[in-house]
This record gives sequence, structure tokens and C-alpha cells, in this order.
Amino acid sequence: MGKIHSQENWLIRVQGNEHPPVHVHVLHPDGRAVLYLDGTVINNHVPASVISDAGAWVATHEAVIRAEWDRMGNPPSR
Repeated sequence: MGKIHSQENWLIRVQGNEHPPVHVHVLHPDGRAVLYLDGTVINNHVPASVISDAGAWVATHEAVIRAEWDRMGNPPSR
């Protein structure tokens, strides 16, 4: 799995064998979330402060995310 960022006790990764549109997974001891590049968030118990920080990172690192998405062999965005 493509870990692309970590901070304190959480991390962002891109997984292989995924579906479009391009998104990342946020892993935290309290839960998991999915953040799409369009700003959509599906959150399962990740603290709001972590979602905010992760969302800010995602917004400024779209090229890194897309490169990892491609490297992991995921299909292009719709």
C-alpha cells in the first residue's frame, strides 16, 4: 500500500485495486476515512481535526496523490 504522508498518529495512503474517482484513505487509531480529490469525505470515527489536516494536505498535494494512484495500478478517473 502506498503510504504518502504521516503525521502524529495518523497516515494517508493510496491503496491498489481501487475504483475511481481518485481518493486516499486516512488511517487513525480511532477509525478510518476516505477523502476524494473533489473534497468529499466518508468518515468513520476519525477526529474532525485530523480530517481537517488531512484535507488540507490532500488539497495541496494532488499531483503526489495522482502519481501514487497511477503507480498502484488503479484505473484513471472518470
